[in-house]
Amino acid sequence: MDRAIFPADLSRHPARVPAVPGSVTTSQRAAAAIAGALSAAGTRVLFGVPGGGQNLDVVGAAAEAGLSFVLAHGETAAAIMAATYADLTGAPGAVVVTRGPGLASAANGIAHATLDRLPLVVIADTLPAQDRERISHQRLDQDALGRCVAKATFTLGGTGGEENAERAVRLALTLPAGPVVLNIDPDAPGPARHPEAGGGDEPAGAGEAGERAALAPLAEALQAARRPVVLLGPGTFRHAAAVRDALLGSGIPALHTYRARGIVPDSSAEAAGLFTGGTMEAPLLAAADLIVGLGVDPVELIPAPWDYAARTVLVTDVPAGSARYFTGGAELLAPLPAAIEVLAARRAAHEWPAAAGRAAKHQVTRLLVQAAAPVPGSLTPQDVVTTVRAHTPPEIIATVDSGAHMLAVMPLWPVDEPHRLLISSGLATMGYALPAAIGAALCGAGQPVIAFSGDGGLGMTLMEIETAVRYRLPVIVVVFNDASLSLIKIKQRPAGHGGEAAVAYGRTSFAAVAAAMGAAAATVTDQAELAAALGSALGRAGPTLIDARVDPAGYPAILDLTRGQAGRLRPLDQAVGVPFKMSENGS
Repeated sequence: MDRAIFPADLSRHPARVPAVPGSVTTSQRAAAAIAGALSAAGTRVLFGVPGGGQNLDVVGAAAEAGLSFVLAHGETAAAIMAATYADLTGAPGAVVVTRGPGLASAANGIAHATLDRLPLVVIADTLPAQDRERISHQRLDQDALGRCVAKATFTLGGTGGEENAERAVRLALTLPAGPVVLNIDPDAPGPARHPEAGGGDEPAGAGEAGERAALAPLAEALQAARRPVVLLGPGTFRHAAAVRDALLGSGIPALHTYRARGIVPDSSAEAAGLFTGGTMEAPLLAAADLIVGLGVDPVELIPAPWDYAARTVLVTDVPAGSARYFTGGAELLAPLPAAIEVLAARRAAHEWPAAAGRAAKHQVTRLLVQAAAPVPGSLTPQDVVTTVRAHTPPEIIATVDSGAHMLAVMPLWPVDEPHRLLISSGLATMGYALPAAIGAALCGAGQPVIAFSGDGGLGMTLMEIETAVRYRLPVIVVVFNDASLSLIKIKQRPAGHGGEAAVAYGRTSFAAVAAAMGAAAATVTDQAELAAALGSALGRAGPTLIDARVDPAGYPAILDLTRGQAGRLRPLDQAVGVPFKMSENGS
């Protein structure tokens, strides 16, 4: 569970920019202030696509401060790399982009960091204030653009640079964490413009008496409960050890949101699978008489009704608006460690059958695997996931793109530690897996990283394979290649809008494209070929792309099991094999 993952050696590509002789310019002072603030916060790598001028001043100042620079092919990819760096290290991610098209191109990556609550500092040059009336080329309202997708925007002017840069970094890290856009304008006088930011690490009502009062509803609910279920969200990352102490061995089932995977090990009896707001968790939640959320952020959950009869109590240390999603639920703003202590004190008072959580998870796993309809000589999506998992180390990091394949990967890829299964959960953007894997590999000191991508998502970031080649990163890209937007194709079926033209691509050899960029590559059509390609990739210093030709016929069944009407999932007492008493209203 240790997040101390050390950066890879970037000495082959040092970001060394010669110092400018003579007097230091205002732009250089601003750049030095930003680099110093990032360095002081623990940032060691800067990502981006520079555009000249103040951009290069920032790259040069970063080098002087000991930060390495990683050149990406696209600004959104660079922002995702930096956000992943932040996710794994806890230090702010940093990305440098040029004004106008650079910041506009980065918007999707910035939005990802916003909705997954990741600290990111986005550094952009801007048209000097004195030129804005005369020049319209590449001129956008970058403050307005930043406010659409980021936590806050600043304009770093000619004075107060160090103080304002430090303030921006602190704001990015302040809970809930998120991206801050720094527009550099050396002509702007006075302090940076910025919004007054609320929030902080400590919730209101801190102190022992305040905590007891805030958590009294939780204590009372747990006292009365006989079948509690715990929902774990990413707010519990910082308290993973305490959560494990409270739950492991208790028999209380725990469901994880996508980002929280690994807080409770999947190998434990208490790990009950995924909580998405969808179908998989329905039998367990229907059998519960109390649902306790710890650090759950509704931004991760799909827009489905919340109609469970059980009382729902959600504890968070920053306001999350949980009660709006969990209809009838109560949100308690209180320190999570105190809530975990309340849970631990009442862990023995329940009536769950032995390993109820594991039974609920295994029912979903078994049905997902059985949903495959294998055709001789072809690969199902489930085959790809289970084969890769069987042939990779348990501690390996995997990144997952959005698309139909993620519905197979997320429930079928067990992890026993946090931050070992990464996905864009709040924004759910395509084009995430490859840049995220590059960011993770740069934190991983030579350890391989798996990137699961659909052909649509990989097409959005394909050139970043060259980035992995340039830095000799052990990224293993596994692309589910069926030449279509499979998830959208399923959704299209009832009405058929647009036909094949709306969802189908031409057949592409991603292996050939990757090989042309210098990566190792293989095309596989069955499990034996996939296992062999993985064996070679795991022993290779640089990147590998595995072009898995999959049969998409099983995707509708996977979607039904994970987000359908739960018709194929048995009630939990049947799944467990041990009946337990239920009240007339099912609670």
